[in-house]
Amino acid sequence: MSVERSELTPAASVDAAIAETGEILAPDRPRRPRRGDAARLVRAIEHLRRSGHAGAADALLSTGFLRGGEERYEQYVAPLMRRIPGGRFEMGSDSLRRRHFCGEAPRHGVELTPFLLSEWPVVNGLFGLFRDDVLARSPADASKPVVNVSWYEATLFAMWVGCRLPTEAEWELACGAGSEGEWCCADQADLPAYAWYSENAQGEIREVAARAPNAFGLFDMHGNVWEWCSDCYDQDYYARSPATDPVNLEDSQSHPADRVTRGGSVHSLAEMCRTRYRLHEPPAFWAGDLGFRLARNADELGDSA
Repeated sequence: MSVERSELTPAASVDAAIAETGEILAPDRPRRPRRGDAARLVRAIEHLRRSGHAGAADALLSTGFLRGGEERYEQYVAPLMRRIPGGRFEMGSDSLRRRHFCGEAPRHGVELTPFLLSEWPVVNGLFGLFRDDVLARSPADASKPVVNVSWYEATLFAMWVGCRLPTEAEWELACGAGSEGEWCCADQADLPAYAWYSENAQGEIREVAARAPNAFGLFDMHGNVWEWCSDCYDQDYYARSPATDPVNLEDSQSHPADRVTRGGSVHSLAEMCRTRYRLHEPPAFWAGDLGFRLARNADELGDSA
């Protein structure tokens, strides 16, 4: 396969990335990558795309495990997606509110293009299409959010079903619906109606959609499980964030940046479940209260309707 080489990227580097991606894409199961290769594959794809060779990466993927992604999306995911109208909102917290930390300031205006977001986190039943060992461990948990999934695995699964992870800005708008409040509800006293967290969950991951939805019809934005976002974490990113569709992709091949997580979990205090609360973990990290939900551009194949 021939590719147009970038003047800024050594040919040997591009060829090596293509070779590595092709090697990993050789599946040991139909249209699924080999176990343990999620980090290598995601990083090889990122390297190709950042080198100006997005076409090469997409071509390899379309003939590999991403083949049939649109069919999987339509069959399993499309009914779960909700259109978020986008628009302008104030992201982050005021710099004078010193109790906030993890880079929530400064508060800044952001304009987002409309997008789609799944109405709840990815559950074991859905993720089991990708990794059949998940449901084998506990079939009764099919409607609970999948956990113990790294950022790499979450990113790969999202690609496999024709989606992506939400950006941090998309997640925040979707959670609070652009409101001034700290949560999707008017007051902390109302939070138990919307969230499974330290006050009411008894430390147990719960089935999705068992609490009330927010203004956009989305469930479990607060609590239950932390959710991976696509962004690399930088405490100072808000100070230089673009005003339109921001996403921080400033990563390093040698030292991968932490990725943003949002929403809190069954173990979190109400403070950590806030709409604007930022946390972060290494992309290879996984935990028993960390999952993800799916996003997609609203203009893909008629999705803007």
